[in-house]
Amino acid sequence: MSEQRVLVIENPAHLRIDTGRLKIERDGFDHVFVSPKDVAVLCLEHHTATLSVAVLRVLAEAGAAVMVTDARHMPCAMQIPLAATGLDAGRLRQQIALDASEKHGELWQQLISAKLSMQAHALRGLQRKGALRLERLATQVQHGDKSNAEGQGAKHYWNNLFPETFKRSKEGAEDPLNIRLNYGYAVLRAMIARSLVSAGLNGTLGLGHCNAGNAFNLADDFIEPYRFLVDVHLADDADTWSEAPAFDSRAKRYLLGFVERLVRMSGQDMRLHAAIDASIASFVRILDGKGKKLVLPEGLVINRDNEECRSTDGA
Repeated sequence: MSEQRVLVIENPAHLRIDTGRLKIERDGFDHVFVSPKDVAVLCLEHHTATLSVAVLRVLAEAGAAVMVTDARHMPCAMQIPLAATGLDAGRLRQQIALDASEKHGELWQQLISAKLSMQAHALRGLQRKGALRLERLATQVQHGDKSNAEGQGAKHYWNNLFPETFKRSKEGAEDPLNIRLNYGYAVLRAMIARSLVSAGLNGTLGLGHCNAGNAFNLADDFIEPYRFLVDVHLADDADTWSEAPAFDSRAKRYLLGFVERLVRMSGQDMRLHAAIDASIASFVRILDGKGKKLVLPEGLVINRDNEECRSTDGA
């Protein structure tokens, strides 16, 4: 994986493979060529967009996820590559053994503690009140989060991050802020899911999430300490989504810019896709008996003018 993009197809277009590259054809525009290895997630937004089976195959082989949206432009389906790592069966046995061990609850404890710490980090970075309480909660998370520190911190976090009138809504949200949050989380979830599959992991076996009908429980676990990236990005754009609530092309391009932000991990500044891979790699080391702690975000690097950050593409 090299430079990672979230590629959004929001206008009539035809996608096909041309000499190993993804070719995007649009009437009245020059053709666009993208290396499949540069695509983290392909979002198919427009209902008339067409593509060949070869596109799906080549993107899967390159490790990219493909997301389809519904009439409301919210994600409704996703293709995740089945990486031929040769370790899948062994990883599955390791995950099953972990599920029956005490380590299972300890890892969920680490994830929730990191989530609360990053929520506090977000509030401090945005000069909001309430960070201290979240920092304290982060140190008080119990094994398996038996005291529900995550739930205790949620209401406090949302009340301080956004206006008091805001209420978090996951399903069928109609307000501009929840629509953006849900879309951003869906893209982030796709990035995490593909990293899990690339590591030969079974996404249904979660640590804290255990819905029998959810094929992405483990992705929903690892997304928790990363959600703050979407939150901060939207908090920075509060005037825009409140005054111009339409979730149009400009709004999507801005929102998906969160993938460009640098994350502080293990004392290093890392691009989001690399940070996610580092977290998943630390989980694999734990499964192999070579590690004890997950590598998780420590903060957000404020560097908006970094020339190496690539812009999110829209077509």
